[in-house]
Amino acid sequence: MPNDWNEVRYQLDKPENFREICNSPWYSDAVYDKFSEAEYERRHNLAREKMARDGLDALILTGSPNIYSMGGGVTWGSGLIDERGLGQYMLLPREGEPIVIYPHAGCHIEAARQMVSVRDVRGSQGGQFGNVLADRLEELGLQTGRIGITAADRNGPEYMGLMAFRQLEARLSGATFVFLPKLFHELTYLKSDEEIAAMARAGELVIQALKAITATARPGVKEYQLEAAGTHAIMNGGGRVHLMMIGSTSMHDPKIVFPNPRPSHRMLQAGDIILAEMVAMYNGYSAKIGQPITLGPPTPEMNTFFQEVVLGGFEALRQQLLPGKRLEDVRQAAAHFRQHGAQARPMLVHGLDTITAPPFVYTEQVKAEPFEEQIKPGMTFSIEITPINADGTFGMFMGRTYAITPDGQRDLTPYPMDEIIVVDA
Repeated sequence: MPNDWNEVRYQLDKPENFREICNSPWYSDAVYDKFSEAEYERRHNLAREKMARDGLDALILTGSPNIYSMGGGVTWGSGLIDERGLGQYMLLPREGEPIVIYPHAGCHIEAARQMVSVRDVRGSQGGQFGNVLADRLEELGLQTGRIGITAADRNGPEYMGLMAFRQLEARLSGATFVFLPKLFHELTYLKSDEEIAAMARAGELVIQALKAITATARPGVKEYQLEAAGTHAIMNGGGRVHLMMIGSTSMHDPKIVFPNPRPSHRMLQAGDIILAEMVAMYNGYSAKIGQPITLGPPTPEMNTFFQEVVLGGFEALRQQLLPGKRLEDVRQAAAHFRQHGAQARPMLVHGLDTITAPPFVYTEQVKAEPFEEQIKPGMTFSIEITPINADGTFGMFMGRTYAITPDGQRDLTPYPMDEIIVVDA
């Protein structure tokens, strides 16, 4: 159980006193940018509406630091941002107060309490997440309730730790647990004004990252140093890095079609082209950008490919990404690439919950839920095209992020895109 600092403050050298501490003055002067209480109330009410619809008594919102979660439902429901836990959990009952379980003992939990919007933040009892969840469900009288569990990772998907789930099953043998792979997306695919504002701030930060790698790029610099420059720009503005994929190659003998997921020790040279896909996050919401950079003037072949294939294809897609259009309209616009003698990486456009999410528009199919097949205000998208030349030896990545408005679209990453970015070499 939590230790009240007022009772143990003179004996903090005892491990049992330092663990699970509460009511201390520690971190009380920390400052975090947060969504409003009204915004969290909106989210919790929305989740409770879905619980009532689906006959659920409580919802276990899950998340983790992995690239397909980045905090997921826990960040969405509470504001917790933490990179260190394998699994993270928030319990939102249909009736009653929610809890957040924070994995780290000692003073860490007091900092988390300053960050989040949920009043009841509990320790994990040394990683016993399932037992802590069971404690709260018992307090609520839900030992035989119907409990939903959201997906923490859309790949698979995965939901929660095995030991945590086994503890829940053992403690609450009369409860029914329901895995909900699509509920988090349903809760987040339409954005509030506050959420779009956070995405716009992420867009400002990722533009700063693009400017930073442009300023850093010169012969002799290594790819990972470009990653460091972009990362610093985002973190220096109060954001987090979701993706920093950067690759380089010679324009005269190209070896890549897409940015490198793990920037290497390759040293830049005059005549190189740099491909980058970067995603910044702010308050758990993301924006993406990408644009080719050359060290020295682009070759005529590269410039023609960029102007006719890349920009032409991007604009064809963007013109279809409007309220009232269907995602199939967007997909059909990808015919531009083949019509201009090129091909493309299958991914063209995707949605954004807090990070990359459905719907997905590919060159040959659309993957979407029925409620999102028609584009509507509040939806957010990343256009992320990678046109590839006819023989598959070279490609260019181009990405921007948009919010759909009642009368069109808002560019959340407003940066000039009509030319390849050129660095003097």
